[in-house]
Amino acid sequence: MRRLAIIGPDQQRLEWLERIGQTRDFEVEPLLAREKVRFAAGFDVDALLDEARRHLAQLHVDGITTFWDFPSSCLVPILAAERGLPHAPLRAVVNVEHKYWSRLTQQRVAPDDTPAFAAVDVFADDAGALPPLDYPFWLKPVKAASGHLGFRIDSDGDLRAAITRLRAEIHRLGAPFEAVMERVDDLPEEVAARGGCAAIAESILEGEQCTLEGHVHDGEIQVHGIFDIHRAADGSTFTHYTYPSRRSEAARARMHAIASELLREIGYDHAAFNIEFFVDEDAGRARVLEINSRISQEHSYLMKWVDDTTNLEVMAEAALGDEPDIEVRSGRARVAGKFFVRRDEDAILAAVPDDERIAALERRFAPCVLELVAQPGDRLSALRDQEPHSYVVAYVHLGADDLEELYDTHAQVMEQLDLRFEPVD
Repeated sequence: MRRLAIIGPDQQRLEWLERIGQTRDFEVEPLLAREKVRFAAGFDVDALLDEARRHLAQLHVDGITTFWDFPSSCLVPILAAERGLPHAPLRAVVNVEHKYWSRLTQQRVAPDDTPAFAAVDVFADDAGALPPLDYPFWLKPVKAASGHLGFRIDSDGDLRAAITRLRAEIHRLGAPFEAVMERVDDLPEEVAARGGCAAIAESILEGEQCTLEGHVHDGEIQVHGIFDIHRAADGSTFTHYTYPSRRSEAARARMHAIASELLREIGYDHAAFNIEFFVDEDAGRARVLEINSRISQEHSYLMKWVDDTTNLEVMAEAALGDEPDIEVRSGRARVAGKFFVRRDEDAILAAVPDDERIAALERRFAPCVLELVAQPGDRLSALRDQEPHSYVVAYVHLGADDLEELYDTHAQVMEQLDLRFEPVD
């Protein structure tokens, strides 16, 4: 039987992949502990590679993959290349994950669908003096994850505050990312000059936000799902995702065409991906927000309930060199959603439902999965990898027959979830 190595799996998704392997003829081998690639204060790329190599030397594997962002996403092509396993080229992965390089590529391939952008040296003496774009705009590290250190800039004061924060924290991901960039021989000069500890300013996109998920197999690009992303009224943060997308056929075709052009230009192959867009139906445009060299695990339950398959299957089969076989719209629900349970103000999480209570809610509102990301006693502002605008404390995954039922069920779940907070002294 074939063996698939998965970097940094959590227990839940490890068990999910093991079940998939029973029907897809592979077994799963965990590679590197989750906390080493997700929640460490910093990443030593060489040390992680060495540990992974020692593990891999003891067994035969037929594929290596991950559903996490950096550093896992960049460890995969390095380790797979050393063993002659299917993988996206490291150069393509770094091209995708370096936000400035990615925008340069998008500008060349799809100029009408790329927002205005500018590189920012946050350590320059005058970095906070002159805005690189007209207000408002977003300011982000060229290497970031989960919205961390992403700032909406509306004024000179916002710019100065963001520069101060970026100077203090940008090295956490930027420095180890530079260690990966050094492994790419033919970096464009303008990318190499910026390195991994720079920032990028981008104009604010408007429209309906979507995520397109797919895979590339021997140069052939397939789309297996499009998800609608819903934001707060001020556009600052996610509130929930719904699946399948309600965008028009023309919009879906436009996103597919842009994704295909970009991935072929980058040379991305033998791997899953997702690309986020802002769609303007009236103008017939689909503008690229970002490209990710991995699936979004946030979509897995939604696909399972609607399609009776998941993007974890796509990820696994692509890593093993197989052509993923997806059968859509054969699940128990017609629509599904993932809702973010957020709090805008800092606080101490005082109480959460216990396991028995969570299980009872999941049975009552099935299909339903509740995930807590904070525990009693946690101070919300101390949680890692949070957006600066609000704090996520839980996720609610739901399936339903239609959107009206989905939103009604969500409201009932929230009434009974009973999260309690205490003010910060």
